[in-house]
Amino acid sequence: MCGILCAVSHDPNWNLRSLIEVLKSTIKNRGPDKQDEVILSFQTGSILLAGSVLWQQGANVQKQPIDKGDFLILCNGDFYNLQKPDNISDTLFIANRLAECINAEQIISVLKSLQGPHSLLIYDKSNQILYFSRDTLGRNSLIIERTQHGINLLSVSGFFNNNQLSIELPPLGIYQMKVNNLTSCVVHLWQPLNEYSEQLLYNLDAKVGLKTTVESIISPNWLLKKKSKIDYDFYKTPYNTDHVELYENLISQPKIKASLNAFDKLLSKSVANRVECTAPLCRICLSALNTKKTVCRHAKICILFSGGIDCTILAFLANKFVPHDEPIELINVAFESLGGQNVSEKRWDVPDRRTSLMSANELKSVCPERFWNFLEVNVTRDELKTQLSTRIKNLIYPLQTILDESLGCAYWFASNCSNSTARVALIGSGADELFGGYCRHRNAYKRCLGSRSERQLSVQKELDFDWQRLPARNLARDDRVIGDNGKTARSPFIEENIVEFVRSLEPYQKCCFNFPEGVGDKLLLRLYAYKIGLRDVALIKKRAIQFGSRIANKKENASAQSEHLKFYI
Repeated sequence: MCGILCAVSHDPNWNLRSLIEVLKSTIKNRGPDKQDEVILSFQTGSILLAGSVLWQQGANVQKQPIDKGDFLILCNGDFYNLQKPDNISDTLFIANRLAECINAEQIISVLKSLQGPHSLLIYDKSNQILYFSRDTLGRNSLIIERTQHGINLLSVSGFFNNNQLSIELPPLGIYQMKVNNLTSCVVHLWQPLNEYSEQLLYNLDAKVGLKTTVESIISPNWLLKKKSKIDYDFYKTPYNTDHVELYENLISQPKIKASLNAFDKLLSKSVANRVECTAPLCRICLSALNTKKTVCRHAKICILFSGGIDCTILAFLANKFVPHDEPIELINVAFESLGGQNVSEKRWDVPDRRTSLMSANELKSVCPERFWNFLEVNVTRDELKTQLSTRIKNLIYPLQTILDESLGCAYWFASNCSNSTARVALIGSGADELFGGYCRHRNAYKRCLGSRSERQLSVQKELDFDWQRLPARNLARDDRVIGDNGKTARSPFIEENIVEFVRSLEPYQKCCFNFPEGVGDKLLLRLYAYKIGLRDVALIKKRAIQFGSRIANKKENASAQSEHLKFYI
């Protein structure tokens, strides 16, 4: 994980040095291991590119930006399924490939082939063209903003002045802009526009003062929706209130078993990639490199752990791939109860704390050889107020809702755990959107009074809508708040091959709303948890982290403007 930024200006009076210091301060926490910058002039102005690197891959820390041939390259993220030597970083590998490109078509072809969570900034020095993008699934942050000096693109921003207009770059494709014209750009789309993505593109242009033209559609093969060849239907199975009998029945059916086996291979590989591709030293040992320490047995992997089914499955699978003599951290956050108790343990006795302790005990039972380091993060209301007003609000920016505030704070405090040595944080993002875990998915089924196929279509539409807006509702913000604590957020469920497989299934092959809550929602994932031995976890009901940690009140309107972020209007 890194902090990247690019600032382009046509203003001859631009105070470049002052801007550098302001912008670099916003990304420095994301990349504590190496910082560098490059400033170039062109016919009508100047361009600054700067990077702050968190070392996760390669034999040594690779500074950014990388200067290769005609290109300057900045990358925030990770790439997987690359055929490359282990001793060089992903960014250097991509830079070497780009250096061989002689035209825009070849550049686009290289970027189209990349898999993994990333945001990219690439400057073609010869043609004075800036390429920028977020990956097809929108997992990593990139903010674009119009200022009085020009255009900024950066991982994390913050509100600096009233003339600043910022928006999360919509992850619609690869953007291409000539630096001598900051009012227009073209985009090579990941997939054809629909009503939702057309609105995103309109918002981008309106907010930042651009005219964006669609140049081409470059859909990677895995992104094209396919129909599964595995045929089964959860709704054809009766339920007599015995979930054990139901689950045993379902997992014994050959076609369901085939689906579970296919999913297991994909998720196991995704988790393996995300826990094995990291630096050999933990946060503490890396900061003490001058001691010449070469062996580190501290935890390098943590799970942001509510105790729910998603994060517990990830912990179980991480156990398979993390060296047996290293701990795995389970970090659980609780916010001070407002129930009026005096100083006591009851202040932290929130639902997620109880659930996480139960799930941690089940992990210890099924994986007894592992040392599971359960870390409690207890946040007082005063501490919450202080950090939100001085730091976290700048990471949430440019988002402004109560939901953004609640989730942003929960993830920031969890990843800020002082006792954690890990530099990689696994999170369960995407599971609810993929498998049908929200109440609104159940409501879409229950409230539709049409035929069976019409009810399934209603659920599918709700799933598709949630999937489309996941980057804007969760992923970019989570990347910013977790990265601020020198941790790389990795979401194994949101992986190209997993997404291709799960989205090829019909709604009735992933969830069944004829079954009770906590049994039929995310049914395929619950069956998977049951199959691998997490029997108690398989029946945990969905609970949003903002409510389970008690940072938010269910009576609040999550989409309403946050009082703490109002000055960002």
